[in-house]
Amino acid sequence: MKLPMDDSDDGSGGFAAQEVVAVKGTKSKKKKKVSVQKDDGGSVSAAAPDGEEKETNERTEDANEMPEELEELLSTLTPKQILMLDEDEEKPSSDGEMNCSEVDPLQIIGDLTTQSRAKVLLSSIINPSSVTTSEFYNEHWGKKPLIAAFEESFEEKDDTILQQYRRHLVRFDGFLNRVIIDEMIRKNKLRYGLDLNITRYTDSMGNGMKHRITLDPPPKQVKKKKSTDGGATDTAGKDLEYEVANPKDVWSNVDSSQCTVRLLRPHEHNERIHTMLSLLESEFGCMVGSNAYLTPLNSQGFAPHYDDVDVFILQLEGFKRWRVYAPFNKAETLPRTSSSDYTEKEVEEMGEEEVDMVLGPGDVLYLPRGWIHQAETVARPQHIPKIPGVKDDHSLHLTVSAMQNWSWADFLELLIPEALEGAASSDKSISLREGLPVNFLSYMGTMHSQEEDASNLPEGLRQVIAAQKANADNSADASGDDESKEENPVSDDALAAMISKQQKQNMFKEEARKRIMRVCKQAMSMLDDACDQIGVRFLSDRLPPALLKPEALLTKESSTTLLQHDATKKIWPNTLCRLVRPNIARLVIEDAKAVIYHCLDNSLIFHENPLSPMEFEVDDAPALEQLLTTVEPHWIMVKDLIHGDVEDKMEIAQALYDEGLLATMLMDNPDRSVQTG
Repeated sequence: MKLPMDDSDDGSGGFAAQEVVAVKGTKSKKKKKVSVQKDDGGSVSAAAPDGEEKETNERTEDANEMPEELEELLSTLTPKQILMLDEDEEKPSSDGEMNCSEVDPLQIIGDLTTQSRAKVLLSSIINPSSVTTSEFYNEHWGKKPLIAAFEESFEEKDDTILQQYRRHLVRFDGFLNRVIIDEMIRKNKLRYGLDLNITRYTDSMGNGMKHRITLDPPPKQVKKKKSTDGGATDTAGKDLEYEVANPKDVWSNVDSSQCTVRLLRPHEHNERIHTMLSLLESEFGCMVGSNAYLTPLNSQGFAPHYDDVDVFILQLEGFKRWRVYAPFNKAETLPRTSSSDYTEKEVEEMGEEEVDMVLGPGDVLYLPRGWIHQAETVARPQHIPKIPGVKDDHSLHLTVSAMQNWSWADFLELLIPEALEGAASSDKSISLREGLPVNFLSYMGTMHSQEEDASNLPEGLRQVIAAQKANADNSADASGDDESKEENPVSDDALAAMISKQQKQNMFKEEARKRIMRVCKQAMSMLDDACDQIGVRFLSDRLPPALLKPEALLTKESSTTLLQHDATKKIWPNTLCRLVRPNIARLVIEDAKAVIYHCLDNSLIFHENPLSPMEFEVDDAPALEQLLTTVEPHWIMVKDLIHGDVEDKMEIAQALYDEGLLATMLMDNPDRSVQTG
């Protein structure tokens, strides 16, 4: 039963194995090169062609792994087609061996599960590289850049190549362009510093050294109001009021002053970008964001730098030259914070670029975090033909970012403090609560270090340690030599002191090691709790899910009776249920209550809305777990949930359905033998 929510912060999970049912009915489509089939649950699969064996990928494949033949076929679709944003869009044709007249990818795409569709979306984005998603994760993700660009030669006047290029140019059409940006600025009253920036990389000082300048008007300090509208508050208790951008001023800076306009979080005002990012969050399992950059010809908006996020650079309009450098060292590989701007001299010292190329419309560049980059808008390269209607007087690209604050270090920052607290408060051991050794500072610390490797210590301390060791060595050599004893009368005392100090240090280190291992053992027992914590954080950070049409048709928001989706919005014992989209909700146990966190009420503005958890009795946990872990293509019938009586099962499912978390379907007439509410 749903109960009032109270404050608590401890969590754990794991209750019962789910029992699921699949909707029966098998369909198949065959072709010479690829056999495409649907399983009993309606999901799509593909088999290898007759007489051919599929290559085994080194990475272990799970049950949802998509066959490469099917991925290759579906990746020929544009992101808009995969997201079903333009149903009347011209159908694509494959120029490879696959004959799409026999197997139409547009007919298949509507039958994919959300997770499969998310993988196909990533595959479509990187499609020009001919790299599969499996190869991408194994060879590029977090490791090295990937270039996905049109690479056919225009030297021979081949109409087929030109047609391919025309299709490539419009891969990302409809997501963003200058007209859409102008409308976005006017309609939403975007503010300098919060929603957009005006920048330029230039020698503004006249000293021959370029640097980035930002032309945003500074925010004004105004008297703090009881209720603020998206503004920040400074430490003096005043609100910061950010100036609304005048579109004429914005475009004057772009066209006359060669400035770049950077749109921060364009997905807040663009449903198509939001839909794409929402599905990519399902693929990556982490928060995904975006910025957009419009830069006039022969201009650069930002200084060389690296980011704390992995980025996919989607070139939408014009041409931009990208120069990319590998991280300087291990310390700057996969950094947790972005760098400051590099100077031109520092860039020269980086040596040869790892990547130096011009991206054109339809091209994509993936960069792991930590890879230094700079970009400049350039004219259309001479070898590329001029295509009527294609903009080349400016560059516009969309940067899709992922993996921010999503490293093992971030996970351990949650886990270790909790583990330390748990181990310290244990009722089985008092070792962490015992007092520190008496006067341990007299022999522990940097100035008492006797480590063999003192290379990381300051020069002065290294000299002290060297002198101490030399004195000890001399003492040992002279221990049985009367003449040496006369030359070094304190040798025995020095040797004894060194031995005593080393013994104390070794004892301290051993006692510390035991306690550290106790904390580590506690941490291993709390992994699920930490995963719940970071999982809830992800739900708080991420975008609200942009449900696709096949998903939305089966929710409470739909007025359609598709597949006998009950128009009364009532849950029956024979109602089929599943989570409307995988991983949008999480079940934890807090203060002996079963609590569900979800992201359905999230705002497109980061952290604008706090999470609205649902609380249930802990006895409801097994049924809740079944509902949250049953995802497409599977269904579970309400009467099959693990619980005491059917009425409770119906009420639990009804609560989740009313919250918008469940997709439902009826294959038969409602079972009215049991009534609730």
